Amino acid sequence: MRSHHAAWAEGVSAVLRVNVASRRPRRGTFPSGIRYARFGDGPKTLLWIAGATKGLMLSMMGRAVRPFVQDGYSVWLVSLRTDLPTGHTLEDMADDYAGLITEEFGGRVDVVIGHSTGGMIGFCLAAGHPDRFGHIVIAGAGMWSERSDRANLETARLLVAGRTREAGEHAMRLLFPNLRVPGAATVLGALMARASLSEASAEDLLVSAEATHAFDPHVVLPRIKVPVLLVAGEKDVWFSREAVEQAAQLVPRCVLRLYPDTNHFGAITGRRFFADAREFIRTG
Repeated sequence: MRSHHAAWAEGVSAVLRVNVASRRPRRGTFPSGIRYARFGDGPKTLLWIAGATKGLMLSMMGRAVRPFVQDGYSVWLVSLRTDLPTGHTLEDMADDYAGLITEEFGGRVDVVIGHSTGGMIGFCLAAGHPDRFGHIVIAGAGMWSERSDRANLETARLLVAGRTREAGEHAMRLLFPNLRVPGAATVLGALMARASLSEASAEDLLVSAEATHAFDPHVVLPRIKVPVLLVAGEKDVWFSREAVEQAAQLVPRCVLRLYPDTNHFGAITGRRFFADAREFIRTG
């Protein structure tokens, strides 16, 4: 019989392995051109559609996925395809991920989580390919407001034109019209623009922005027949509470969770998100 100390040491070692795995993802690119960062080696598979796998975004997402890794998942954080063709729609992007699940994951994953633009693609995946996953969670996504649409589309156009500084500042002023600190929009906008270009080419960002601009949730969301957990922060500047509630009303079997005093990224990094997702997966 093993000693108490041996059992304790083995348990500590297992926790450390999980922590290391959740902090240091393995990165690569699938043959389809979709980049990934893999966290953990659990027997359950979670595909997280986030659209970014590098830099500050990867660090932030690492905090979000860690509880799932500790719960026994291999979490695959996936980006958009590279070199997106002009006119590629959100439905086309959902087809890309459905194909990825078929080619790389045996045709089905246990859970899909889509965040932000990834959440809008997740709606399309749920509508068109419900057989590719066991459960789906959409976070920080809903109806696309005119202000968010304008910020997204015009910023991408400026980036393609090489006007990087102007692009970031433009987005900041549209999203935060009451920003009063002198120079804040310029500094924060420059950081945002550089971070965006570290994740994808300006051309791919423009295709993505045009796809979200053309997306009609009134057509896609009512076609979703599977249960959906939709979560969002009430302080989200991209998707307002009203926008998320409108989306929830269009999805026939939607469970809505709104987090007060929480922003776009706080909705997925807080403890409530993992708890709500885990409960939904267990009972949904």
